[in-house]
Amino acid sequence: MRITGIIKPKSARLTSKGQITIPKSVRQALDLNEGDRVIFVEEEDGKMVVKKGALVVFDEFANSISQDAKEKGITEKELLDDLKQVRKDLWNERTKK
Repeated sequence: MRITGIIKPKSARLTSKGQITIPKSVRQALDLNEGDRVIFVEEEDGKMVVKKGALVVFDEFANSISQDAKEKGITEKELLDDLKQVRKDLWNERTKK
């Protein structure tokens, strides 16, 4: 059950082998399926966040681009405009063939 977009706290018991079963509601919220990787990320405030593995890779990529853009003085709007242009160019290349 969700409360304002947040799942009520769930618990899981740790086995002697260090394993847990992720509650069904949490698996559904994270869209986890058999074979998916789960990443545990410690935030600066000490909280531990559980993420689907594919999302972590995307987050790292987006943060890297954002940091590079900031260092070069590129605004978010400029970055998004450039991205739109690249997508348009790629689409035009694909549809020519």
